[in-house]
Amino acid sequence: MGLLNTNEEACREFRAQLEDAAASAPGLGTLPGLLAALPVSLSRHASSCASCRAAAEELTASRAKLAARPSSANLGGPWFPSRVMAAIAARKAELARAADTWTFLPKLAARLTWVSSIVLLLASAWLYQRPVSKPVPSAHVAIDITGEPIPDTSAPAVNDDVLVSLAEKAR
Repeated sequence: MGLLNTNEEACREFRAQLEDAAASAPGLGTLPGLLAALPVSLSRHASSCASCRAAAEELTASRAKLAARPSSANLGGPWFPSRVMAAIAARKAELARAADTWTFLPKLAARLTWVSSIVLLLASAWLYQRPVSKPVPSAHVAIDITGEPIPDTSAPAVNDDVLVSLAEKAR
C-alpha cells in the first residue's frame, strides 16, 4: 500500500507540474520539449509511468490542435462584435420594456383600493343619513283631504265568510 500511495502522489505532482510547464512555455508543442521543461525527477517518472506519459501526450496533442485552429476573433467578420453588442442592447431594452409594463400595476391596485374604500364609506354614510320615505298608499286605501290614509276600522273577513261567499257565487 505504501508503494501505490507514493506512485499516486508522484502522478498527482507530475500532472500539476505538467499543467504549469505547458502554461509557462506555450511554444513547446512536442512531448520531448514539454518533458524537458519539467524537473528531472518528474521526466524520469513520465518514462516509467504509462498513465502520466499518456496524459502528457494528450496535452501536447490538444495544444497542437488548438494552435492549428484559426483565431476565434476573426470568425464573425469585422462587424461581428458590433452586431453582437447591438443584439444584446436590443434584448436588454426589450426586457426593460416588458418589466416597465407591469410596474404600474401595484401602484394602480393601491390607488384603486383607496378610491373604492372612500366611495364605500361615502355611500354608507349617505344611506345611513337618508330620510326614511313614507310608503305610498295603495289604490284601495281611502285618503282624507290632507293626503293622510284613513285607517280601515272594518273588521277583517273571517276565512269562513270568504269561503262561503265564494261557494255562493259558484251557484
